[in-house]
Amino acid sequence: MTDEKEIRQRRLAERRADRLALTDDVRKLMETLRCDSPDEWRIYRATVDQEGDIDVDTYNKILQTLFTLFPERKTTREIADLLERMMEMVREELGKGDDWGIRSARRMG
Repeated sequence: MTDEKEIRQRRLAERRADRLALTDDVRKLMETLRCDSPDEWRIYRATVDQEGDIDVDTYNKILQTLFTLFPERKTTREIADLLERMMEMVREELGKGDDWGIRSARRMG
C-alpha cells in the first residue's frame, strides 16, 4: 500500500513540476508576443475574449514565436500543452477563468 501511495505522490509531484515549467515557458511566450508582436497579441487576446475564430496570420505568428523560443519542444503534445496553457492564462487575465472546454471534454472522453 505504501508503494502505491508513494507512486501517486511522485506522479503528482511530477505533474506539478511539469505544469510549473509549462507556466514559466508560457509567461515567456506571452511576454515575447506582447513586446515583439503587439498587433498579433492584441488580436489573440480579443479572440480569446470573444471566444472567436483565431486569425491564421496571428496563429502562425504565435507558432513561429513558440518554435523560436522553444526549439526543443517539437511534439504535437508539447505544442498543444503550451497553446492550451496560454489560452488558460489569457482567460484568467481577462477574468473568464481557466476552464474553456478542452480539459472538460478530455475528462469526459
